Amino acid sequence: MKTSSWLFYLFPPKFSGYEETQKAKLLHYMLLAAIAGSLVIGTINFQKGWYPETTFLFSFTGISLVGFFLNRTQLSWYAGLILNISLYIVICLMLYNGIGLYDETVLAFPFFIIFTTFLFGKRGLWIGTCLSVTAIIAIYFLQVYGLFENIYMASPTRVLILSSLLMLSGLTIWAVRDSWEANLRNLRESYDLTLRGWARALEYRDGETAGHSQRVIELSVTLARKLGLDKEEIRALQRGAYLHDIGKMAIPDQILHKPGPLNDEEWKVMKQHPIRSREFISEIPFLQPAIQVAYYHHERWDGSGYPEGLHGEHIPLSARIFTVIDNWDALNSDRPYRKAWPREKAIGYLQQNAGSIFDSRVVDAFLGILEDEKV
Repeated sequence: MKTSSWLFYLFPPKFSGYEETQKAKLLHYMLLAAIAGSLVIGTINFQKGWYPETTFLFSFTGISLVGFFLNRTQLSWYAGLILNISLYIVICLMLYNGIGLYDETVLAFPFFIIFTTFLFGKRGLWIGTCLSVTAIIAIYFLQVYGLFENIYMASPTRVLILSSLLMLSGLTIWAVRDSWEANLRNLRESYDLTLRGWARALEYRDGETAGHSQRVIELSVTLARKLGLDKEEIRALQRGAYLHDIGKMAIPDQILHKPGPLNDEEWKVMKQHPIRSREFISEIPFLQPAIQVAYYHHERWDGSGYPEGLHGEHIPLSARIFTVIDNWDALNSDRPYRKAWPREKAIGYLQQNAGSIFDSRVVDAFLGILEDEKV
């Protein structure tokens, strides 16, 4: 990646979460359009001698540039807020310094509503619509009370028409957004059902106890919430938990189902399964955040794990969480080579290995859950 080239900044940023990256991409292109559009229109206004409008537009260019660089540093929420507030102020100022409700700038309000909707959801939609209608009414009363001059007469009919059109725009955008969210929910459910089917198939192939994947997912989510992971990080953890051993599909049966201990060569092959998991997942965009769990859940806090030999906080937190849960469920389940451990013995194992195999903070949080919920 050649960060020294200005062309690098034309490409949208990439973050750890798939949906976070998509929103940052959308905002990236919005900001690029805002910068280019305000520069072009500002230059045209300058050539025509409309200096107040030129000042507003060039100021908007500068503010959009600030938002642009904030968006590239994982501060997309602030970048979106800056874009929307500055766009609203610029529209209002241009109407005030133009010909009020007869100025073509009023056509920018639907774009303002669209921006607020796709950056802040339905709450942003209603706020954007209300602010747009409020601006129309405010401009009208400013003209009525003679606070700025206009060659056109103030018209309540025009206020009613413009306000109605903006509210109609808001309702239309709401309907589109609602349909889009419903389709997205259905798509997510389809993805998750597919992953659940993969996990069940893997349980059959690997000889895992029935329901292992579902149990570790539920406990992992509970622990992740206790440790403060956000919604998108938890979703990535869930999907990683479903697919944590998908790479075992590439392990030969004679190794995977060997009843006794593996020899050195067999163990080398077995240790390849996180690498295979990463290969399987890496080509699927929405599953890329799940790689952290699938690839790193055999790493150990002291650096003695595999495949990378990472240690401490170099191991992603989602993988550290899942490692504790995966071991807990394994110890509490019957296996062909041993019976399930008693609860207290399994707890003792986690405590003894906190700081070596496991992250002590994660173990302490999980033991707190066990105490509170009697898992």
